[in-house]
Amino acid sequence: MTVDGNPAGREGRMPLPDARKPHPSRFWDYALGGRDNVHADRDLLAEAEQIMPDLKVLTREQRLFVDRTVEYWVGEAGVRQILDIGGGMPTDIYDNVHEVAHRIAPDTRVVYVDKNPVAVAHMAALQADGEYTVALEGDVRDPDTILFDEVVRSTLDFTMPVGVLLSGILHFLTDEEDPAAIVSRIHEAVVPGSFLSVNHISSDVDPRVPDVIEIFRRASDPLIDRGRADLERILAPWTAVDPGLVPVSQWRPAGEVRNACDAYGAVLRKV
Repeated sequence: MTVDGNPAGREGRMPLPDARKPHPSRFWDYALGGRDNVHADRDLLAEAEQIMPDLKVLTREQRLFVDRTVEYWVGEAGVRQILDIGGGMPTDIYDNVHEVAHRIAPDTRVVYVDKNPVAVAHMAALQADGEYTVALEGDVRDPDTILFDEVVRSTLDFTMPVGVLLSGILHFLTDEEDPAAIVSRIHEAVVPGSFLSVNHISSDVDPRVPDVIEIFRRASDPLIDRGRADLERILAPWTAVDPGLVPVSQWRPAGEVRNACDAYGAVLRKV
């Protein structure tokens, strides 16, 4: 949907990212082989690869976890509505969320939300049709502005189950920003039978994570390391779907399980 030529009519709501600092959506794009990034993002990745030479492989594992989540929701659980908060830059290397969903059920409605206006504009230009796929600006730190947004509510029916993606988002939220309260607010806003999916880096999974976090201090959104106990506390309102909170490569793998990963992943359901 566009209003006056802008996704969801939200011109000026979110500031443009500083090109002098690495930005999560651009860094993620570069790590996945995309082209929507700048020198600051590429320099940071090069430095991170000195610590994690397999960083691009690890990023890919997180991306494939998202794909399997969407396949489970749409193909097995029958979900036909997805809210992707922090969707980032679209990719032409991997299928985007709406492409994964529409391959299974073309009537699935997908709303992408990101605080980076450039990511929103690119996604809107690529595929947002105003009916089955919509892209708009928003920040997970203020969940009510997303959950009760006019465009979100006109696209998704909150009297029916919704799948909410928080892919690689919670590890950019500090404890002071209270990710547990954000997750709880999402839980309150959706009906039973709805789902939440998260992936979060952790030194429990890869002991190199703290060293990578240290170099991310110069990025626009520094990373936060959390262990299993912290994540279980944050996700407490939800009920985990088997196999629970596990390294992302171990969540319902499509084939051979890869040991290489640096993040926990979980798909959870509101009962």
